[in-house]
Amino acid sequence: MEINSAKKGFTLGLALMDSIPVVAFRADMALLAKPLQSNLFLTGAVLSLLAGTCMVVCKLLLATVKKEVPWLKKMMPVGMSLGWILMIVGVMLNRSKVSFSYIWHAISTAPASIFFLLGLAFFVAFIAYFKTSFNADSAKDNWIEEILNAGTQVCILIGVILSVR
Repeated sequence: MEINSAKKGFTLGLALMDSIPVVAFRADMALLAKPLQSNLFLTGAVLSLLAGTCMVVCKLLLATVKKEVPWLKKMMPVGMSLGWILMIVGVMLNRSKVSFSYIWHAISTAPASIFFLLGLAFFVAFIAYFKTSFNADSAKDNWIEEILNAGTQVCILIGVILSVR
């Protein structure tokens, strides 16, 4: 399918910006999956990562070969939702391996708490923007979405790194 005129402005820079949250999420999951030792959590993390990667590939194709692949775009919400459900169920089924009091202490103590709060602020802004102003065909709106998403994921990654050290 050829790119429609509404998709003009989807550049390689935007596609690469879309990869930042995917890479940060991958690093988060690598740090969190090992101590949990849950195949269900790991499966959900991989599924969510693949869903995010589909969106990056979709934007890379828009930027480089000016082609839109609708099924790649449709994989994002389905894969992400199913992935998160599997991760949550994986944590719940392995809660005997999880010290929630340790986690609370790790995420509520500075400096990690500062990054988790910043990540939450970016996430709230992301959701508010996405629900009120976002136009999927607008390159400008996609840049704003990716900046907010990258801010969320990078802050959470820094918080996780500071928490698991």
